[in-house]
Amino acid sequence: MKIKETKIKGCYLLSPEVYYDQRGSFVETYNKREFEKCLGRRIDFVQDNQSISKKGALRGLHFQKGKYAQAKLVRVVKGEVLDVVVDMR
Repeated sequence: MKIKETKIKGCYLLSPEVYYDQRGSFVETYNKREFEKCLGRRIDFVQDNQSISKKGALRGLHFQKGKYAQAKLVRVVKGEVLDVVVDMR
């Protein structure tokens, strides 16, 4: 997996490597050890959700702070997404 930090501190782009053979393909979508190694700190990843959206759908606006703040992991399986991150620090 390739992990690249964006211009926003704490926001990363994860690009999984796809392995192909005669059976099809295999993708490791998340690897805690590799992600922690890249960040240099412990990660407590506790929830993974998946949604299917129609073209043009808006999937939510999130503002969180304090004890209710959560990191977001966005994965696009098919098609494309416009994911907007605003750093309000």
